[in-house]
Amino acid sequence: MDQLSNNTTLIAGDDSTERELNESPVSVLIVPEKKGLFLKHSEYEIKLKGIEKTVRRRYKDFVTLHRYLAEKYPYRLLPALPPKQLMLDSLLEERRRGLQTWLIIVSLHPVLGSSPIVSTFLRDTTNDHQYRLRVTYEKQMDELVRLRPDATLPEVDLDTLAESRTRLHRVQCSMGRLKQLFDRRLGHNRRQTGECAEIERILQSPDLRDAFNEDATFEDLSASERLIAKQVERYVQVQQRAVTERLDVLLEVLHAHSQLCERIEKSIVADQQRTLTGKSPGANAGSSRVKVKAHAMNQTGTMAQQNEANGSAFEATQLARRSAFAFSCAQAETLLAERYLQSLPSILLSYAHEEQQHHQKMSKIWHRLVVSESSRLD
Repeated sequence: MDQLSNNTTLIAGDDSTERELNESPVSVLIVPEKKGLFLKHSEYEIKLKGIEKTVRRRYKDFVTLHRYLAEKYPYRLLPALPPKQLMLDSLLEERRRGLQTWLIIVSLHPVLGSSPIVSTFLRDTTNDHQYRLRVTYEKQMDELVRLRPDATLPEVDLDTLAESRTRLHRVQCSMGRLKQLFDRRLGHNRRQTGECAEIERILQSPDLRDAFNEDATFEDLSASERLIAKQVERYVQVQQRAVTERLDVLLEVLHAHSQLCERIEKSIVADQQRTLTGKSPGANAGSSRVKVKAHAMNQTGTMAQQNEANGSAFEATQLARRSAFAFSCAQAETLLAERYLQSLPSILLSYAHEEQQHHQKMSKIWHRLVVSESSRLD
């Protein structure tokens, strides 16, 4: 069985994607390094699950890795990197999450994740890791070139593939809206911590305390606001990990799948146009020679035309094989995207569970306050 068939079998018959998605296989942390007063760059500490040693990479190293993978695996699901932007503190965490999401998808990919290029990026702890990564890249052949000439590519139902593409695009739109709503709720809770702090300051202000002889109520309510702020902060952190980051992974996979389909479509159309334009000039020139110098055509000319025809036939065969390989990859990557989607119910259940836990703890805080103050007023 050839490599492509093995990859398809792995995707279709193994549930490790969902399990490993719930248990992040790689984490990315920020290690800031300041340069001067205004300019600075950040390094990212990468840790693989189950491995003690970590590696440090800069954003440009991620860019290099993305370029290498895009060249060696042009028909695989490869998300875009988070954009390069000004290194404002408010954007550092956003980029870190984006790089971690990208690295999770790449490391979990059944083909990209087993690539020597990715392994070198994730595991090389030497100071010349950039040179070693380039050497690994130069040794690595294109995925199609490495495919054996006698390897049989699986047949692909293009109508089914087109239907899957449309369906996944619709799911992507729905999940994008779902993510927006979840982010809006999370943003409201982030603001709540600041509101709690402001309420506490007001209750502790002399203006209120001087107006009342009995200030125990203000003290108890202030303490409750502090507890609520801590609980909300914990809730935001948990929901960020349990829901937001995992939804980011799903959305990036779906977006990368959409980009892959467009890329394959454009590539195949370009190949077809190149084949047609390559044949037309030869045919016209041959027709002119027949008309003008038909009587002078000799055996050498006949052999040249035959070689040209053989070359065109070989090129057409290679283009057809490339198209078949591209469609086979598209089918495998579609199965992979659908496998990722199977984790959505688990994500939604995590969201509901954390909501339940959060509201129960909030209810206990308010209940203790009400009981305490009610007994005092009585």
